[in-house]
Amino acid sequence: MSENQRLLYQLEELLHWKKSKKFYAQKLGVSEYEVNELMKELKQKEDPKFIDNYTEETRKVNVEKGTIESVITSDFEPKDDIELAKLHKINLDKYVITNYWSKMLPSGKFTSSVFSKRKQAKDYSPEDFSKFLENYKPNNILVTKIPNLKDVVNVEISLSDYHLAKRTVDGDNSIQARANRYLDVAQSLINKVVSNYHIDTVILPISNDFFHTDNYQHQTTQGTPQDTIMDYSEEYELGFSILVDTINMLRQYANHVVVVLVQGNHDRTKSFYLAHALDVFFKEVADVDFIREHSVVKGITLGNTFIGWHHGNCKIEDLPLLFATHPQYSQAFGNAKYREVHTGDKHHYMAKEVKGVRIQQMPSLSGTDRWHLDNNYVHSVRAALALVYDVELGKVAEFESRI
Repeated sequence: MSENQRLLYQLEELLHWKKSKKFYAQKLGVSEYEVNELMKELKQKEDPKFIDNYTEETRKVNVEKGTIESVITSDFEPKDDIELAKLHKINLDKYVITNYWSKMLPSGKFTSSVFSKRKQAKDYSPEDFSKFLENYKPNNILVTKIPNLKDVVNVEISLSDYHLAKRTVDGDNSIQARANRYLDVAQSLINKVVSNYHIDTVILPISNDFFHTDNYQHQTTQGTPQDTIMDYSEEYELGFSILVDTINMLRQYANHVVVVLVQGNHDRTKSFYLAHALDVFFKEVADVDFIREHSVVKGITLGNTFIGWHHGNCKIEDLPLLFATHPQYSQAFGNAKYREVHTGDKHHYMAKEVKGVRIQQMPSLSGTDRWHLDNNYVHSVRAALALVYDVELGKVAEFESRI
C-alpha cells in the first residue's frame, strides 16, 4: 500500500468523527493543505458501489487468534486486493489476506469471501520496519521551557520492569491502559520535580525488561515461555511509540535528555533494537542523546555523583566492585564523591549501602503474573521513582508515583 493510499484510508476512517481539517491534519501528521487535497481525491474517487450497494452477510472476528472471516454480496466484483480489503473493511496495515474467493450469483450480484489474519513477525520485512521508522510521526507536543529561579538539578526517571505485554492475573490486561499508564506516570513524576526545581538533564533508563518477551515465540532471552496480551510485533511498535512520546514530553521540562539502555533478562535483544531505532529517530534532535552500546552495565557522572546501571539479575552486592574495576567506568567511579548503583529485576523497592556505595533496587509498575503468583512473589507496591541530584551535593530528593 502506497503512502498516499494509506493516508486516504486513514482519512476516510477519521471522517466519521466529523471534526475539523486541523484535527485531521494533527492525527495524520500532515498539513491542512494536504488534508484538503486528500479530501478532494476521496471525493473524485468516490464510487457509489462502495456506499450502499452491498450487504454484509457474515463477519466473524476472533480476537484471541487474530483472524477475520467476512462474506459480502455486492453489485460488483472487487478487481484487486486493495478493493477487496476496502469492501470487507480489512486494515492491511495490521492484517494480511491469506485466502479469498469471488463468484457471480444467478441474480447477477457477486459474493466474495475473505479470510485474513493479524500480521505476525514473519509477515514483516526489514523494508516494512524501515518504512515504519521513515513514516512514523509522534504526537505534536508544544515544547515551551519556562525559566525560573529554583535550584538547577539533574533527574533520573525510573520506570523499571514495565513488562508491556505481560498477561496478569488481576485483570489489568488492557493494552490501551498499559500504553497510557507509562506516559501518565512519567508525567506525574516530572510534575513533582518541576514544582520544586529547574531541570538541566533528565536521565531515562529504558529496557530493564520494558518488553515482556524477546522473540515471536513469546519467550524471554533465555527461552522461557511467557503469557502475553499482544504479539511480538505489536509489543515492539507500541513500545516504540510510548517511548517516543515520553522522550518528547520530558524535553518540555529539561535542557537535555539522556536515554540509557539497561538490557534486561526478558528483552535483551529486542531492547537493543528499540534503543537503536529511537536513536535513529531522534538523530536530528540536538537535546536528546543515547547511551546504548550492547553491554549489561552502563554508567554516567552527574556533577559529583557517579551512577551505574545493571538490570540486577545477579548478586547485587558484587556490583560496586564490578564498576570499581570496570575498564570503561573505574576512573569515573573512583573520582566521584558519591557513588550509586541502580538495579531492577526483582519488582520491589530496596536500598542498601555497601562500603559507601548506595545500591538502589527500583520498584515496578507491573502487575502479578501466573508465575509470580504460583511462587508467592506478590503484594509488592507498584510504583516508579524520580531521583533528584544536585551537582555538588549529590542526591537531594526522591519522588514516587504509585498505582
